[in-house]
Amino acid sequence: MFRVLAISIILCLSTSFAMAQKGNGGYCLMRVFDVNKFAASGSGFIGAKIIITFETGEQEIVELEPYNEKAEPENLKRVILTLNKLKDKGYLLMSANSTGEQGNIVTDYVLLKQTY
Repeated sequence: MFRVLAISIILCLSTSFAMAQKGNGGYCLMRVFDVNKFAASGSGFIGAKIIITFETGEQEIVELEPYNEKAEPENLKRVILTLNKLKDKGYLLMSANSTGEQGNIVTDYVLLKQTY
């Protein structure tokens, strides 16, 4: 009986270890630049966009409208659609933080690819 239990535990652990070694997981960073036209035209600023960097180093860019009252609802929809797209690819949101001020905000979303 003990032998069967020990073998079952070893098989379970080795399967979990093998799955972890496959490299299916990894972090993804989604950075949102919510910048108005005036700030983006100066030096040191990037235009309004979402840059996603995957665990493989591959990147994807989603363009946004420059920050203003009229464009902001559409930009928020694009951010949510992008987050949901990443969720559908198996990513789980781990943290989010923002820096800047109104009209020049940078938000980082750190996501982890789930492995099963």
